[in-house]
Amino acid sequence: MEKLENEEVNPILLEFLDADSFEDKYKLLVATPTMDFDNLLIDNMASSIDVVIDDGDIESRLQDLKVCVRTRAKYETERFRR
Repeated sequence: MEKLENEEVNPILLEFLDADSFEDKYKLLVATPTMDFDNLLIDNMASSIDVVIDDGDIESRLQDLKVCVRTRAKYETERFRR
């Protein structure tokens, strides 16, 4: 399989994937300006945590993702963190 030169992984996605907890993922979502998000980034973030975010405008999709991540953070326990 040939890799395209212009195909790079979004650094925000990498930081989201590398976050140690859902709380850290949530903090990243809140700290990142809305204009840095696009549908592909939101879809990839959602996919990485096994959720689907419904279609809509970026702001509402981002808000839905934040709710999902915040809910997971609420129920995350220390035994799952490493």
